[in-house]
Amino acid sequence: MSGTAATRPRQSPWRAVQAALVGIAAGMIGVAVSRALFGPEAAPVGIVIGGAALVVGTLASWRLQRQHRPADSTAIPRGVRLRRRAHPVAWIGPVAGSIITMLAWSGVAHSSGSGWVQAVGALLGAFLLVGLIAPMVPARRVGIVCTACPADARAGQPLELTFELDRPVRLHPRYPMGPEQQAGGRQRGPRTTVARCTPPRRGVLDAVVVEVASSAPFGLLWWARDVEVPLPRALHVAPRTGEHERPLTSTADAHGEAVPRVPSGVGEPRGVRPYATGDPRRAVHWPATAHAGTLMVRESERQTDDPVLVELLLSADPATAEIEAERMMAGVADCLAARRPVILITHESGGRVVRPVIDPVDLGRRLARAVPT
Repeated sequence: MSGTAATRPRQSPWRAVQAALVGIAAGMIGVAVSRALFGPEAAPVGIVIGGAALVVGTLASWRLQRQHRPADSTAIPRGVRLRRRAHPVAWIGPVAGSIITMLAWSGVAHSSGSGWVQAVGALLGAFLLVGLIAPMVPARRVGIVCTACPADARAGQPLELTFELDRPVRLHPRYPMGPEQQAGGRQRGPRTTVARCTPPRRGVLDAVVVEVASSAPFGLLWWARDVEVPLPRALHVAPRTGEHERPLTSTADAHGEAVPRVPSGVGEPRGVRPYATGDPRRAVHWPATAHAGTLMVRESERQTDDPVLVELLLSADPATAEIEAERMMAGVADCLAARRPVILITHESGGRVVRPVIDPVDLGRRLARAVPT
């Protein structure tokens, strides 16, 4: 399947069921409130309210189906849906409890006939209605900014991001995933929250996706939405250190057609050893050769003087490419630990890059930016 092909989001039948349930709940609450305020003859008003809620909920459900991540987003992988509009979370329990409460109070008001009971029922209905709908406002209007993030991270290892918000909400990192954090404090004014999240794979992140949720003012129902928050600087996520089959070796020529060269004699002398194919002539230790009766060469502290030239060719499959990057991470890291110079060839979005690897941090950034050829 082509990566540029656009597919229409499939409409979920559960959206229609949700809209129908919301309409039925609104109708029952409307009937109960109308009967409590104006008597049994005002029950049709509640039915009209329920029908209107059903129509509005159905139209809103079809719009929610189109709220997918933009194609050029760098925060989450392709195929993960981003719910930008405020939506209720676990709403069946609060809505069902409100309906049962209003029906029970409507029965009490109808049987007693007292005016104060009907007035309390109206206040209770208003309280439940505000508690169910009002949290949508702070969930939609919350302001969030990422003020601090690291420049480098490793896939599978947690990192900390600092966010500044303008109201108390619940913060839940969605990509990279992380535990929920409560940004408490007074109702107005900025507050700082540190969220921990774990990137699942390598890459360069310019933004993260967090879910902000609110249940203010009464805590009856949570409303949430997803927000794509830009990072103050690019976050390079290096791959995990995988397992490589054999250590990287340097060769005598740039095409890799010669026999792999063993460590040569450059650096502080450490001792002598038998001659091996590929050793330079200047490394032969003649006194030791005369004593042993066979060619002996000097062995130095530094393992090689020729750089290891490797090229990373990533597969188009993301899972396979991740494994290949992990193996390259392990192999080049071993060379750097042995103080062997490495020239790494990678393919980035801007083209082919041929450059020596300076240190493990530079290696992680190169592999994070690498793309399939």
